Amino acid sequence: MNNPYKPPVDVALPIPRAEAGDYVEASKGLRLANLALDYVGFMLLSLVLGVVLALAGLEDVLEGANDTLVGVFVIAGYYLGFEGLFGRTPGKFVTGTKVVDVNGGPPRFTQILGRTFSRLVPFEAFSFLGSDTGWHDRWSDTRVVRTRGV
Repeated sequence: MNNPYKPPVDVALPIPRAEAGDYVEASKGLRLANLALDYVGFMLLSLVLGVVLALAGLEDVLEGANDTLVGVFVIAGYYLGFEGLFGRTPGKFVTGTKVVDVNGGPPRFTQILGRTFSRLVPFEAFSFLGSDTGWHDRWSDTRVVRTRGV
């Protein structure tokens, strides 16, 4: 029975979130463009880091096995920094794409961390063969979607 004297109850409406079908995933061509542009980006970052280390007299850091370790840190820092702060890398800014979670919302930092370290798996770039998503998308429950021209 409905009580007409009962005080009203405020019902908080859920904030609508994009459903999986509400966004357009980036094509393989855009994803390849992102990869190429970001490759140039972290090569430039590596160059700047190399110059700074050389000017500081620390060029020994870039010799032998340390060279590979520094490269891993540059790549991880590049992707983790840009995608963690902006949800996109410079390549994604240029191509008009961004990273979202599988529901279309902003990804959590742990998802970005998972994306970043998944990229370090050997042959990860080949995971796009036969699939529209790479391992770094699938393993982190993220997608790259278009932000322009949709």
